[in-house]
Amino acid sequence: MTVINPKVLNFFERRRIDPELVARIGICSVTPQSIGDPIPDAIGEVIEFPYIRDGKKVGAKYRAAGKRFWQRPNSIKSFINSDVLSDPALRKGDVALIITEGEIDMLTAIQCGFPHTVSVPDGAPPENFQPGDALPEPGMDTKFSYVALDWERLKLIQRIIIAVDNDAPGKRLAEELVRRLGRVRCMWVEYPEGCKDLNEVLMNYGPEEVTRVLNTTKSYFAGVYKWKDRPKEPALIYLGTGWVRMDDLLRVFYPGLMIVTGFANAGKSTWVNQLVAQLALNHGWVTGIASFEMRLDPYVSDTLRTVRLKKPKQDWTPEDYALTEDWINDYFPLISPTDDDDNHDIDWLIEAAFLCVRDHNARVILIDPWNEIEHMRSKNENLGEYIGRALQALKSFAKRHNCLVILVTHPTKAGATKKSEDLNLYDCADSAHFANKADVGVVVKNMGDQSNLSKIIVCKVKYIPDMGNIGEIVLAYDPNLRLFAE
Repeated sequence: MTVINPKVLNFFERRRIDPELVARIGICSVTPQSIGDPIPDAIGEVIEFPYIRDGKKVGAKYRAAGKRFWQRPNSIKSFINSDVLSDPALRKGDVALIITEGEIDMLTAIQCGFPHTVSVPDGAPPENFQPGDALPEPGMDTKFSYVALDWERLKLIQRIIIAVDNDAPGKRLAEELVRRLGRVRCMWVEYPEGCKDLNEVLMNYGPEEVTRVLNTTKSYFAGVYKWKDRPKEPALIYLGTGWVRMDDLLRVFYPGLMIVTGFANAGKSTWVNQLVAQLALNHGWVTGIASFEMRLDPYVSDTLRTVRLKKPKQDWTPEDYALTEDWINDYFPLISPTDDDDNHDIDWLIEAAFLCVRDHNARVILIDPWNEIEHMRSKNENLGEYIGRALQALKSFAKRHNCLVILVTHPTKAGATKKSEDLNLYDCADSAHFANKADVGVVVKNMGDQSNLSKIIVCKVKYIPDMGNIGEIVLAYDPNLRLFAE
């Protein structure tokens, strides 16, 4: 039988939560001593929120006075109330799944007639968890492991309401959930003035207003809206490339599609691999790498390691290898078909890229090169139509999951006969779509004067000057480091 200290029940009653509902969900109270908490609680009890999966308790989250939270060691991190995910009504679309930021809001929704409600297990990311602010701890995306844990059930759900807090951390949580769950089926809520969550709506306006809020949601998916009803969009992020002088021409951003081209042996693969390594080192961005032409080990891995260590390979120590092995493992999930799977077409590639976003928090997807993808055209579809469709699919993926797709492509045979200074995006792989659909276009050119100098030409920028400017910069290829330097 669930035991709840009367003082704990009073805590819920002050928030207008029915004690019977608290007990039904399995919430109970425990003493600090019984769970090894060295800090005495002000009311002598700690609230325990159980993680129940398939009717069995697989972990717990604790709350003590002063809004101190922690999880039971070795708990399976799961949505709270996760067994509702198995309800066939969610798969049919008869009802929507509601996801809240905390247990009190979850209880509020359930009490107001929305039983298909779950809470994330550990709240929102900190407000300062923004790209460029700080390097995340390796593997920090375990914070969202509960999404991957329940993906087989989540992927079948037709409608999802994101009812998290209306503050900076809550907006960040909403962005990350929508990235993983998909904008098409996700909806957002608008709270009345003076309220930042569902429980505040209940306390200030009563259950009828909670019901109204959850019944008047708005879609994250783009459509036609009045201006004040437009979907909430994440803030645009523009970050430096790692080459200081280049930042006037190119600022890395998401969502978007960057096309990179150049002649053979011009260094375009080295340049893009160095770019994503600098994004990981400077900004904590994770990149899913699909390298179909350049060997992952040692060539791709050596470029990544050199950026991290800032010294040539001949000077690496065993400790250097160990350090960079963990770093590469944490920040560069690999997209690679198995030996017996040659069918790596654009649909396969997008599915693999989605797993990088969902399971590894990838912010960048690097595809190098386009020419090595299995290009399967539909019946009666010409090459230009196929390329347009495939590039649009990549752009839609980038927008849907709020990430940057970098696509490396070779010039056509006709383009390869041009003079270096004349090469542009219209010379890419038999279609003007590469020039037309790119948000940013970059051409890497070896200057060919035996000086190890290369021009990096930014030939298209969709939003000037936010994303950068049209122009070029000369970088020197350091044969000792095998990297580009200013």
